Formats: sequence, structure tokens, C-alpha cells
Amino acid sequence: MRTKLTTLSEAERIAHARDLGRDRKRAERERARDAGRPDPATVDRAIVEAVRSFFSADPQSVRPIAPDALLRVAALQLLRRAHAAHDAGAEPIHYTREAVSEALYARLSASARGGPKAQKAA
Repeated sequence: MRTKLTTLSEAERIAHARDLGRDRKRAERERARDAGRPDPATVDRAIVEAVRSFFSADPQSVRPIAPDALLRVAALQLLRRAHAAHDAGAEPIHYTREAVSEALYARLSASARGGPKAQKAA
């Protein structure tokens, strides 16, 4: 049964809007998971872990990191996360190579502020 929003108090309308937003995001994450696409937070963690692995390999080195190597190691980090989830008893996400590549490209090509839209406006 649908409740009319006009009969709800301000706090109830806000709670209702938040519930709808949570449901929408949950469905969005589920579709991404089913498509084998990692979520942005997971991509960020994989990139950070990849950079950390380069720094920990040779802490004294100040050599540049090759972009293709960074992408390869970040993708490997995502695979390791899926295996760790499986080993921990959680249902692992089966990432697809194309979806991982797209997610990494989208995350790394976004501007520091505002994402891809801010980059187009510039």
C-alpha cells in the first residue's frame, strides 16, 4: 500500500526519500556486481594498493610508475580481493576484464574535482 507523501511529516518524508535512495543505490550496486564491474570505492582501494606495492618494492627508488604496470597491478589487486572474499566465506564478485578496464579508466581519467563532467567543461 502506498502512503501519500502529503500526509507524512517532514521527518517522515526525509526518511522516505532516504529509503528510496538506499534502495536505488543497492539495486545499482547489484547490477554492477552482476555485470562484473567493481564499484568506485573498490577501484580506489585497488589503485592505492597497487601504488603501495610499487613503493614497498623499492622504498629508496624515485622512478616513475609506468601507467600500464599500474593498471595491471590494480587489476591484480581486484582479483586478489575477490579471492580473499571467497576464502573468507563471502560470495565473491566475478569481475570481467572489460568492466575492470572501464572502471579503472573512468576512475583515473576523472578530474580531481567533480569527475568526468568537470573535465568536459574545461
